[in-house]
Amino acid sequence: MTLKPILAAAVFVGTACLSTIASAEQLDDIKAAGTLNCGVLTNSPPLGFQDPKTREPAGYEIEICQMLAKYLGVTPKLIAVSPQTRMAELTQGRVDILASLLSYSKQRAEQVDFSGAYVAEDFNFVVLDKSDIKKVDGLAGQRIGLVKGSVLIPITEKRVPDARVLSFETSAASFLALQQGKVKATVYRYSEGKAVERNAGADIKALRFLDEPLLSMPSGFAFRKGSPELVKATNTFLAGLETSGEGQKLFDKWLGKDSDLKAERKFAFGKPQESWFPE
Repeated sequence: MTLKPILAAAVFVGTACLSTIASAEQLDDIKAAGTLNCGVLTNSPPLGFQDPKTREPAGYEIEICQMLAKYLGVTPKLIAVSPQTRMAELTQGRVDILASLLSYSKQRAEQVDFSGAYVAEDFNFVVLDKSDIKKVDGLAGQRIGLVKGSVLIPITEKRVPDARVLSFETSAASFLALQQGKVKATVYRYSEGKAVERNAGADIKALRFLDEPLLSMPSGFAFRKGSPELVKATNTFLAGLETSGEGQKLFDKWLGKDSDLKAERKFAFGKPQESWFPE
């Protein structure tokens, strides 16, 4: 064997070893620190919100992050992120993991790794109740308001190619545009839309869900690239939620029969998201 192949082989083996060491380090570091820094949303009830009484984060994703931390034997530290900043917060190391309604896509999977699903909900177009739009096809040629950077934008553009999608900084801004007639529709996940309806004041114009779901979208934990042991541990945790029934209890508490939403669970905890997300 010549020197060049030997050196090349040595570099390959060395790189592989370093990669293995680095990939195992995040889970080890989390356990050594005794803390899981979890990026969460605080403006998406009942998945993640600020409890008005305690001023602390609460909700479905908050609790599942706390459960994961307990499973790993560490203390959860909840760090508020936004849909616009969450990926950067993770990739730049300010949080260890995201539980922030982040759904799988091939583009996102190039930047971060995903666990299996821990929630999946239908997304529907929502219009003002007095609107003459009755079906999704009636949105052709109309303005639809969505949150900037949302994965729903390309999906909406594909479903209603003749519509004009306007981007807003927050879901609240999109909702206000709908109320003011600046857009004819927006898109809500089931729980979010019901929360808006529930919390609407007397001066808020009534909303109506169009019957045909745009899609059923899962969400799962997201991790920095090169964290296979952390991903594996998280997927084992999620599988345990499914088999033990603890996942159903969590779902029922925030979204299902014990909540005012009365939603039906249509997903399995830990199910790979690729099988749910339409590309």
